Amino acid sequence: MNGVRWLVAAVALCAVQFQKRQADVTRETFARASLELATGQEVSLRYRTISWSSEGTRRMRTDPEVRGQMNRRLELGMQTEFKTPVALSLNGRRLEPDAYRIGLFMNDAGAYEFTMLLDHDTVRFPIDLSESRHSFPYLTFSLAPAEEGLFALVIQWGSEYGRVVFARAG
Repeated sequence: MNGVRWLVAAVALCAVQFQKRQADVTRETFARASLELATGQEVSLRYRTISWSSEGTRRMRTDPEVRGQMNRRLELGMQTEFKTPVALSLNGRRLEPDAYRIGLFMNDAGAYEFTMLLDHDTVRFPIDLSESRHSFPYLTFSLAPAEEGLFALVIQWGSEYGRVVFARAG
């Protein structure tokens, strides 16, 4: 449980620091998030911290051409690697222990969706979205235990906050 408290404190500290500065594309880097499910079983995520702005999100929602460009940037730019040592379930879809590419996608209605590359196809999943009182100039991910499943992958960008909950596959 100390690890969870540390994670929450670290995310809160980052939020305060991120609010103080604007996104700078040259400061994009790779980050890693992980969560120990059981002794020797760690789910992990390596991803690129893409710069983000509220204006960019607004433009994506109003301009289909900008939305298409940004969706392509997200797909290529995130360069993620999500690894799980155990079989998982996401919205009824079974995920075997493996490494996966994940991403974000904004649909035509302006809602973000979580994407995974599964069997050479990009599969989209809904994201439980809410507004954050903090603004994050860089896309950030974290992994945390979730009451309604095994763990949640938490996504923060701009003033938006999203979660996808993974369950242990039966």
